[in-house]
Amino acid sequence: MCVEKTPWEQVIDFHGHTCPEIALGYRVAQIAIRELGFRPTPSSELQVTAYTQSCAVDAFQVLNRATYGRGALRVIEKEQPIYHFKYTGTSEGVQITIRPEMLERLVGIHTFTNTRERQNHYLEAIQFLLATEETLFCTIEKV
Repeated sequence: MCVEKTPWEQVIDFHGHTCPEIALGYRVAQIAIRELGFRPTPSSELQVTAYTQSCAVDAFQVLNRATYGRGALRVIEKEQPIYHFKYTGTSEGVQITIRPEMLERLVGIHTFTNTRERQNHYLEAIQFLLATEETLFCTIEKV
């Protein structure tokens, strides 16, 4: 019997483990899908630019099908939690910026030496990132 994996499970499998940055990317990828709607033409490809290198970009590769190999995913390191999504052949895109309050939940997350404490903090941060009201999670701009 074959059981189809959920999008969340697919992202975790691709990335290799569960972490708060994956939850952040998962949420951003879903918002981008909703905001951009369907592909404008069959030949259009989604282009993603991330302005920080983090685990979040792995979610974009799985959910948005924007991969490094095809050149559809670029990272321009500015250490800013800003993500730009746009279909080729269109002039409009969407920019999603994570609010600073969300990132504060991640500060110090890797400093726990006790594995159990780190795991608990990870789970709390993931639940928080996935459940926070969208207007408190990010800003969304049509660009």
